[in-house]
Amino acid sequence: MSHFTQVETKINDLVALKAALVELGMEFEEATENTLVKVRGWKGSTLTAEAKIKASKSYDIGLQLTEEGTYKLVADWWGIEEETNQEAEKVQQKIIQVYAKHKVKAEVAKQGFTLDEEQVEADGTIKLAVSKW
Repeated sequence: MSHFTQVETKINDLVALKAALVELGMEFEEATENTLVKVRGWKGSTLTAEAKIKASKSYDIGLQLTEEGTYKLVADWWGIEEETNQEAEKVQQKIIQVYAKHKVKAEVAKQGFTLDEEQVEADGTIKLAVSKW
């Protein structure tokens, strides 16, 4: 019996995702041209994906490309919770939040803005201040 569950996301920029994962201290592996990566789940079950994040000692989070061109997160979230003592939703939110921050920073830089300040509020909200001369 598989425990893999899918989470729809708006992740579409692997460069921003890689930067977010570096910041979070999470390992990332991308598929090669001809071979997808294996995502580890409960009792040795696996599935294939375009990329994966090592979530714990025994479990990965897979990134599978959707028809819309975005990636969905696929994992055995129960196993990840058991091994990391972190709620699956919080793990997902943290990845998506830090990804969004890196995506915004890249987009504003493309438009000629400079990042003046980055601040994390007590509730975890990230505030970015940018300017353009």
